[in-house]
Amino acid sequence: MTVDASRASGWAKAPDYSADPERLSTIAAATARDRRHYLAGGLTEIECRTCHACVMVKKTSPHHTSVQWTDDALDRCDEISKIRAEGGNPAMLPTCPRMSATIEHGVAEGIVPRQSPDADPEGYW
Repeated sequence: MTVDASRASGWAKAPDYSADPERLSTIAAATARDRRHYLAGGLTEIECRTCHACVMVKKTSPHHTSVQWTDDALDRCDEISKIRAEGGNPAMLPTCPRMSATIEHGVAEGIVPRQSPDADPEGYW
C-alpha cells in the first residue's frame, strides 16, 4: 500500500487546493462568512434591567436562546458573582434568572428579534 500525497502532508481527508488560488480564495471567504454567521450573526445586545450587565442574545426558537456573556457582564451579574464566590462554576448555571426575564421582555417588546434557526440576518447565505 502506498501513501499518497494528501496523507503525507497531513489530514488525509482534506483536499489540497494549493495549486488553485481561486478555489482557496473562495474557501477562505466562505469560512470567514460562516465564522461571522455562527459567532455573531443575529446577535442583539441587551442590558439586564437589574444589574445592567450587557450580553449578546440570539433567539432561534421559542425554546432556544443563545446568550454570549462577556467578562464584564459576568463581573456585573450578582447571581453569577455569588456562584463564583462560593467556588462554583458559572458555566453550570443555565443563566441568571433576572437576565432570562430581561431577555424574555426584550423578545416580547421586539428588542430581541424572533428568528428561525435558518434565519440569516446579515445575508451571509
